[in-house]
Amino acid sequence: MGTQLAATYILIACAAVIAAFLLSGRCSTRNQTPPAATSARAPVRGDDLAVWPFEPMPFMTDSEVRFFALLQEAMPDHLIFAQVQLSRLITCNDPQETAFWFNRICRMSADYVLVDRDAQTVIAVIELDDWTHEKPERKRADQKKTKAIESAGLPLIRFDGRRMPNAQQVRHEVLRYL
Repeated sequence: MGTQLAATYILIACAAVIAAFLLSGRCSTRNQTPPAATSARAPVRGDDLAVWPFEPMPFMTDSEVRFFALLQEAMPDHLIFAQVQLSRLITCNDPQETAFWFNRICRMSADYVLVDRDAQTVIAVIELDDWTHEKPERKRADQKKTKAIESAGLPLIRFDGRRMPNAQQVRHEVLRYL
C-alpha cells in the first residue's frame, strides 16, 4: 500500500510540473507572437507533395465477388451494396454520446447491405466470413460489429466463405431473417 501511495504522489507531482511547464510556455509565447501568426498551422507531412503515394486496389476479394453474384441472383428484387461503412447504416441515439460511439464504429464496414428498392430501408447486413475470422483479434472485431448492428435492430446474416452456398441457399437463409 505504501509504494502505491508513493507512486501516486510521484505521478501527481510529475503532472503538476508538466502542467506548469506548458502553462509557462504559453504565457511567454502568447505575449510575443502576433495574432495573425497564431492561426497558422504547422504543415502536415505530405501536404507539400504534388502526388500522394496511392494506387488503386481491388474493391473486393475474389470470393466476395463470387458471393456478390450469388446474392444478386438470390435477391433480384433488392438493391445490394458492398463494403458499406457502418457509420452510413447506424447512428447513436444519444446526441451527447454520438462522437464516442461513432469512434467505436467508424472503421468498421459491412461486406454487403441488402436494401429495399426504395433505397432507404436496410433489409439485412450480410457478412462473408473466411478463415481469417478465426483469429482472436478478428473474432473480437466481429463481436463488436455484431453488437453494433444488432443493437440498431438490423438483422445480421453471416455466411461461411469456405463453404460457398448456392443462390437458392442464400435466398432461403436471407428470407429466414425477414
